[in-house]
Amino acid sequence: MKNNNSPLLHIMNFKSNFYLILILLITLSCNDDKKASTENLSGKYHFLEDTGTQIYLPKAFERYSLTEYQRLLDSLTTKKEYEIETERLESLSKMDGSLYIYYDKENGSTFTINTRPYFAFTKEDAPQLLGLITENNDKVKENSDAKFTKITAKYGGDKNQQLFKAIYKVSGKSMKNDVYNTSYIISSKGQTVFIQLSTLEETNFDPYVEKILLK
Repeated sequence: MKNNNSPLLHIMNFKSNFYLILILLITLSCNDDKKASTENLSGKYHFLEDTGTQIYLPKAFERYSLTEYQRLLDSLTTKKEYEIETERLESLSKMDGSLYIYYDKENGSTFTINTRPYFAFTKEDAPQLLGLITENNDKVKENSDAKFTKITAKYGGDKNQQLFKAIYKVSGKSMKNDVYNTSYIISSKGQTVFIQLSTLEETNFDPYVEKILLK
């Protein structure tokens, strides 16, 4: 039996938030260069004040406060979409740590990152993470015609850094376009971050993730 500080308990802390996180990612999207590499990768760094972490994003992304982003959504989305996304953002903002929101007006892209209390995890914990995502995908399907098709789910890391990545294709008759949802959980140097990205095409965002500087 694992103790109260086990990775499983930290993983399960995502459970109450993940359902709302997934719902609106179906409606938001962005496009990135699949052939991008870390060398000469177009973009710029953004500083996260609470931890000193620096994230690297395409240049079109701009940071928004929660209030600013809600105003933007109100002008761009339907009433129902606005309600769902507002609830999702409020849920994210209640997580331990801080929430940062970035939006690309050119492509209607969204990128969120939560700084989280640190927890290390291993390859053996990956099925639990994947199971959590699958369970919450099933909850989304209960309230929509969305169909989730797993593209990939993998663990990568060593004793100094752990990374879990999952990509799902989301489709449905009520959706204008198929959407690819990508989630990253990264733990390194005493920090953990939870990243979410949504794209209209299957996108290799790894080069941007690789340029994250955890302090």
